[in-house]
Amino acid sequence: MAKVVQVALSDDEYARFLAEKKKANAEGFADAQYIKSIILPDDGFDKWLAELLCRVAGLKAGTKFNIRAVMATDWVLIPKPIRLRLGRVFYNHVAAGKVKYVKETAKGNDKTQWYQKGEAENES
Repeated sequence: MAKVVQVALSDDEYARFLAEKKKANAEGFADAQYIKSIILPDDGFDKWLAELLCRVAGLKAGTKFNIRAVMATDWVLIPKPIRLRLGRVFYNHVAAGKVKYVKETAKGNDKTQWYQKGEAENES
């Protein structure tokens, strides 16, 4: 079960937090994900996100995919909390246009988000 942690910040600390949070949100991170990345910085998430982005960049135009399929057999090696964060962060990156030539499509019956890789010429 998830636990909730509360922290009191001074006005100056809160202003700094908001500025950093805004940058993190622009990168596609939700507030909770950003805070977790500070508290638990080396959980492997950054490595897996970089790997996912690299694999997606290597897909051919027209490919329909979901994250599980792209990560293939490595999917079971990724801890579940990181898999869930990968899904949210990747979706936010795509929605913000940070993953070139990729758009989200419909969700599958199992609520898995699907994407499609577009062609560079059509996405300018």
